[in-house]
Amino acid sequence: MAQCYYLDYISRGFFSSSNDTYVCKLCKKQFKPDDPQIKYTCKAEYGEEYKNCPVYKERKW
Repeated sequence: MAQCYYLDYISRGFFSSSNDTYVCKLCKKQFKPDDPQIKYTCKAEYGEEYKNCPVYKERKW
């Protein structure tokens, strides 16, 4: 599993993960854990799909 280096996981629940989110450090967008962009791009099960993300490609550092 390849995960984007700029993806942060935020756990907001003590007993449940229903309020957890992922946050992109580059664009500051928040995603639910079941968001298709997380599953297929930011944290793909195979390959390095995050490198095809336009935000990742345009990073300045």
